[in-house]
Amino acid sequence: MNVLAFGEILWDIIEGREHLGGAAFNFAAHMAQCGNHAYIISRLGSDHLGTRAFNKSLEYGVDVSFIQRDDFFPTGVVDVTLNDGQPDYVIRPNVAFDYISADPVLSNLKRNYFDIFYFGSLAQRNDVSEQALYKILSGNDFKHIFYDVNLRKSGYSEKILRNSLAACTIFKLNKDEVRTVSYLLTGCQLSDDAFCSRIKSLYPAIRIIIITASESGCFIYESDLQYLPGTPVTVCDAVGSGDAFSASFMHMYATSGDAVMAARIANQVGAFVTTQAGAIPKYSHEIAGILNTNIKLGWPINSGSR
Repeated sequence: MNVLAFGEILWDIIEGREHLGGAAFNFAAHMAQCGNHAYIISRLGSDHLGTRAFNKSLEYGVDVSFIQRDDFFPTGVVDVTLNDGQPDYVIRPNVAFDYISADPVLSNLKRNYFDIFYFGSLAQRNDVSEQALYKILSGNDFKHIFYDVNLRKSGYSEKILRNSLAACTIFKLNKDEVRTVSYLLTGCQLSDDAFCSRIKSLYPAIRIIIITASESGCFIYESDLQYLPGTPVTVCDAVGSGDAFSASFMHMYATSGDAVMAARIANQVGAFVTTQAGAIPKYSHEIAGILNTNIKLGWPINSGSR
């Protein structure tokens, strides 16, 4: 399948060490590892971090045809500090992914058909990238449009949420985000079931709502809410597990049309990623077998964004 992600490629700086990530990049890299032709529309600075990120994208099998370079704004960076083991972070503003342009990619997009389009909230915090996103969405026909709300400080608003929900066919968020989104959109905090029902009534183009619940599993809403328990594992770190869930869910759902089966497998893949170091570990043969794909042996173990 051809898969297209839109959004951030960035570096987390944790205790002085640089880790490549960003939800959109992680999704694309996991989609590539599932055996798909994964592209990302993003923008990097013309700095050493941008060059390193570009080269790392190639290593992870992500097609770089739609990655732009910026001579003025730097590559995205998140400054992470740990207080008693708990992370706090500052996502630097006015970085390259805030200035993604639609014009350099539109004609090339027309030459390809994409089964899946992925986007989140953070890359919409600046009007330039936000306008590029909707220009791309309006100018192309995607079978599945996956919106991962992925709320980050200073990276979302009611406007971003409403516009994104109106554009997508599959909507993913976590249990904590249900409370925030329901309050922003309705003025009250709804139960999971009531929230899904309200979202489907407001945005009828949305076919599936996914609510993840960390190690507890996830909920899938098509016509009603169904709980799918998680896979018990010993956690190394949870970095990138949500993005792995998103990618493996879409890989399985797009090929089978079965959201419940896709979610069961996505729970297993997300759980596997928590047992490894970093956001995009090489899949085990067992996980690769579940996904019915050939893994690329020798991929690096890498840390990335949440």
